[in-house]
Amino acid sequence: MKRKLKPAISKQRAIEITMNHNGVSREIAEKYTNSELREVLKHLGLRAGF
Repeated sequence: MKRKLKPAISKQRAIEITMNHNGVSREIAEKYTNSELREVLKHLGLRAGF
C-alpha cells in the first residue's frame, strides 16, 4: 500500500505558520533556525520542504 505524503511546506509558509502558532511577530519568526521551524511543523503534523 502506497502512502500519500502531505505536500511539503516552504520556508516562507513555515514562517507564517510559526507566527500564528507561537504568537510572535514576523521579525522574530524570521530569526528562527531551520530546525526550529521544522520542529513547529512537526508539532502540527506538517512536512518541511526546505
